[in-house]
Amino acid sequence: MLNDRGFAFDPNTGESYQLSTTGLTCLRGLQQGASVDELVDRITARWEVDPIAARCDVDAFLWDLQQLSWL
Repeated sequence: MLNDRGFAFDPNTGESYQLSTTGLTCLRGLQQGASVDELVDRITARWEVDPIAARCDVDAFLWDLQQLSWL
């Protein structure tokens, strides 16, 4: 469960999370079927960030999601 302010609730564990705007952008993109490259494009289009740094951030976020079993 995810709201537009980045509040995420995992009903399987009962844990709550507050996502950054970047994390929210990534998670919404994943829900829409975006690829990793598309997520990087969305981030670099919205914020002034180097594509390599954006890719590292996306990769780290995806790793975190895997650890939570959200992917």
